[in-house]
Amino acid sequence: MRNALLILPFLSIFTAAVFTALASTFSQHAATLRITGLGVSVLLMALWVLLDLNGFKTMFNRKGARYGASSGVIILLALGIFVGLGVITSRPRFDKSVDLSRDKTNTLSEQSIKAIESLGKAEGELSILAFFDDDAQEQAFRDLLRLYTARTNKIATKFVNPQKDPMLANAEKLTSANTAIFRLGGRENRITTFNEEKFTNALVAVLKEGSKKVYFTTGHGEGQLSGQDPSAFEIVATELKNNRFDVAELNLLEAGKVPDDASVVVMSGLKYDLKEPEVTFLDDFITRGGALMTMIDAMTPVENVNKLLSKYGLKYNNDFMILRPDDPRVQFIGSNNAMVAEFDEFNIITKDFAKKNAVALLFQNTRTISEITDNAAKFKVSLVGKTAASTTVRVKDVTSQNDLKGVSPSRLEQGAFAVMATTTGKSAEKDVRIIAYGSAQIANNYGARSPENRDLVTNSISWLTQYDDFVAIRPRDVTKSTLTITSDAAQLNLKFISWFYPFLFLAFGTFYWLRRRQA
Repeated sequence: MRNALLILPFLSIFTAAVFTALASTFSQHAATLRITGLGVSVLLMALWVLLDLNGFKTMFNRKGARYGASSGVIILLALGIFVGLGVITSRPRFDKSVDLSRDKTNTLSEQSIKAIESLGKAEGELSILAFFDDDAQEQAFRDLLRLYTARTNKIATKFVNPQKDPMLANAEKLTSANTAIFRLGGRENRITTFNEEKFTNALVAVLKEGSKKVYFTTGHGEGQLSGQDPSAFEIVATELKNNRFDVAELNLLEAGKVPDDASVVVMSGLKYDLKEPEVTFLDDFITRGGALMTMIDAMTPVENVNKLLSKYGLKYNNDFMILRPDDPRVQFIGSNNAMVAEFDEFNIITKDFAKKNAVALLFQNTRTISEITDNAAKFKVSLVGKTAASTTVRVKDVTSQNDLKGVSPSRLEQGAFAVMATTTGKSAEKDVRIIAYGSAQIANNYGARSPENRDLVTNSISWLTQYDDFVAIRPRDVTKSTLTITSDAAQLNLKFISWFYPFLFLAFGTFYWLRRRQA
């Protein structure tokens, strides 16, 4: 056989490998690339046979042809195993990648991973119907989708061009030509912005069976659920709705009770104390197994609120938290802030904040919370968030602005003080959960501009409704570094290297083996 022509079979195999890698990378053109690669490979093999036809005849007429044939079969089997392993490991469930990007842009957040794990436990398969007429947005969605399908095989995606299939687009009542529709168990959610946060929120929405009702109280000077006013709660309400919570307002005196469909009652931004009947309504709700979240600023009267909470082990103190006057941040953000930096690493709401050593939250108009250990309901209290001891000062005995004038040193105290607390127990054979915050500013439109504050509030509601699997830091976009190994070009380079070197060594090895046999 003519040794110079042996380059053709290796080019044939190498071409097939390269086009397989291309098909895996550019999945929207996978079928075309695979057919092209197969065609070129077959042509190269046929060309090899035609150009060296006499060599093949001579080889099979040789006395040792049968031994050569046996060796050839072994080589083909080895090649088959090699290619088979390549195909198998190209499947999503066998992916193993290392994220070298600066901000871990190609690593899913814990929230996303928890959602994927919940999908693994759910019945049925997540179906995604993805409409795209924009190639760039489609590719961005495909790149994002790979991060999820690398962790589960329970996602089935169908891509549709709405211009080529307008009947299906009309049937789905698209409002945007670039839309991904998530469906699971009869539940549906749509996204038109394609990032991890939107993808995971859509996944969470279809995973949750039914929607929990969350009522925000009114009638005590609280902000409204809608509107752009800084004291309103529109941002948080929208976040909760995106996570499949049903949010509504509740005037306890008008309703005469907490509605039966309530899962959580939120008291946030009260300017006036509860009325006696309202305390009774809320206590009855908790006794029936309901959950409560209170977020009350400093200098707000809390006598009746404390009457309710003390039964379950919590108490709001009459004090006021400020940053130390010599703290350089005071000149930028003001002294009316508490730096919350100590989080309970074992509590499901705050453990993710505790893991992120750099996380510190600013609470405005903040008061502290105390634990009543010998409480009537025998609930277990956890002080899950405390101020930074080095930066925050407590002013004692503050019930109004007048109490902040001429403060004596004896009323000042520095240290780590609890401004977040939970209490848990059983009532009516149900697990009851209550959480209290010493500030309402983290939930209103002013404070909810911070993604960490939104995370904290959403985590709290998920915990209160016992959706523990969905409690985590929410995913969000970050600035990408220059090295992104999951981009098309980087994937292609990695796959080219992973295929090139094995074939290079195989080619040289076979070439010298044939030369030695002919010598």
